[in-house]
Amino acid sequence: MSYQQIENWLLINPEFASLAIFAVGFFESFIIIGTFWPSIILLLLTVALNESGLSLKLIFIWASLGSFLGDFLSFYLGSYFGPKIKNKNFFLKRRAQIQKGENFFLRFGWGGIIIGRLVPAIRPFVPFVAGLAKMPFTTYVFSSFFACLIWGLALVILILGIDNILVFFK
Repeated sequence: MSYQQIENWLLINPEFASLAIFAVGFFESFIIIGTFWPSIILLLLTVALNESGLSLKLIFIWASLGSFLGDFLSFYLGSYFGPKIKNKNFFLKRRAQIQKGENFFLRFGWGGIIIGRLVPAIRPFVPFVAGLAKMPFTTYVFSSFFACLIWGLALVILILGIDNILVFFK
């Protein structure tokens, strides 16, 4: 099923729009899927759903919650499996990069989570590495929640900007 078919189906069945936004927000944030899932999919989907009448408030809420859950599970995987996988051949070859990531969180703490959430190329890796670096759980949860709210607000601002540009082409 192509992206266009999914978008058309959601436009016909708007009762599933919030669930779709939540799922796509989750997918782009989760370490396993987010590595291959581009952020532009969420942006295009939310622009189309907003054009069809879905409120920006719902887009903000569901995208933020989906991304928070993806981040949270990635953090959990990093903290649970981190010590076990550090000794695997794949990670031993990348020990220097992992050490840089751990040092980044030791140096910047919660600010590193906020910065990482706003950079699309590293977004799915940040929570995993934070878990790997044993960032304190409460620090991570509060900073990740705040970062996801900022990110959700940035998504809404992008939708408004694109919507204002699209007015010129109607």
